[in-house]
Amino acid sequence: MISWKDLYNVLSNVVPLYVVMISAYGSVKWWKIFSPNEISGINRFVALFAVPLLSIKFISNNNPYAMNFRFIAADTLQKLIVIVILFLWCKLSSRGSLEWCITLFSLSCLPNTLVVGIPLLGGMYGQDLSQSLMVQLSVIQFNVWFPIMLFLFEYRRATVFIVPDEQGTEMNTKSSSSSLECSNKICDVSLEFDEERDLDVGVLPSRSSTKTNDHDNEENSWPTEPSSTSKVEVHVETIVECKPKLTNTLPVPAAGSVMTTRQILIMVCKKLMRNPNFYSSVLALTWSLISFRWHVEIPAMVANSIKIFSDTGLGMSMFSLGLFMASQPKIISGGSALAALAAAMRFIVGPTITAATSSAIGLRGTLLQIIIMQAALPQAIVSFVFAQEYNVHPGVLSTAVSFGMLISLPITLVYYILLGICIK
Repeated sequence: MISWKDLYNVLSNVVPLYVVMISAYGSVKWWKIFSPNEISGINRFVALFAVPLLSIKFISNNNPYAMNFRFIAADTLQKLIVIVILFLWCKLSSRGSLEWCITLFSLSCLPNTLVVGIPLLGGMYGQDLSQSLMVQLSVIQFNVWFPIMLFLFEYRRATVFIVPDEQGTEMNTKSSSSSLECSNKICDVSLEFDEERDLDVGVLPSRSSTKTNDHDNEENSWPTEPSSTSKVEVHVETIVECKPKLTNTLPVPAAGSVMTTRQILIMVCKKLMRNPNFYSSVLALTWSLISFRWHVEIPAMVANSIKIFSDTGLGMSMFSLGLFMASQPKIISGGSALAALAAAMRFIVGPTITAATSSAIGLRGTLLQIIIMQAALPQAIVSFVFAQEYNVHPGVLSTAVSFGMLISLPITLVYYILLGICIK
């Protein structure tokens, strides 16, 4: 049974995270310290520097030859089942989309195994066993599941921004993002819409110039382009007119050319190979295989450099979360319905599927309890960082992280008591 000392140890690790998050929230909402551009820069630092070095730290210090592969197989089977279910939903349902598949996978399959899992489960089942198992799952997350998510993010970005029609003469896009690309040049445009509603929009290039009043022409006309408006189809049975503002242009394939799926995949793979979150995990795993096989230690200068960056990963991730929350109209982005969906996926769907797959794999006793408990931990902070970086439902993930951490402690205590009664 968890003691008051163990509970204090959990709170001493979790409460400082909220101190950082609230400080970031106040720096924008109350003290007006950071601008939107500075907020974006901080999140990019977290995504491209802090998180990759954090993954290197944990992966390189884990012994890959002493991992509990049955435990990992049970966790992997749970994630594969979720992927299959989401794939079928995306293909068979008119509401299915790649964006929501990525988000729902994050909500149901990516718990916070390091920050909350190690101290919480350590107090319940013993520090040595729980810490070893949580680090092993984190290694798999950083080497397998996060790269898969990054691939899907990049693929979604490529297919959203570069999708020729059948004649190859028009560029169609479909996205819930506020940054779209259209016309004969790929253009970043800003659309203003109600952030409380998740809208899919399709931008169709105008075939003829549209007459606008002088005021609209001055502020919203396309420079050097004959057309100043684009028609935006918003999928709530309405049609609205959008006057995008050109911010920058990039060349696109010539008229008549078609970008094939193979070309898109090659482009995505090249971008993924240049992403620090991908190659840092590969390098760290390679080093751990060498280090623990031949007992080679990493040079002190390299280790200390990694430590300095990795120590910023957790704090800056929470800081970025607080900045994002402050930039939204409401603390709980998306409303109570999306918050309830996030909580259900994190604390009900994930643990339920994990219990079924783990039992099928053959886990029993304490190992079965631990793997179910880790599936009921709050949302991984890194998943929000990626969602913010690629602008795929960051509001839902920010709610899942902040709100989930608030309610996770009583929920995990209930799970702990029930599992202690049902599983011996």
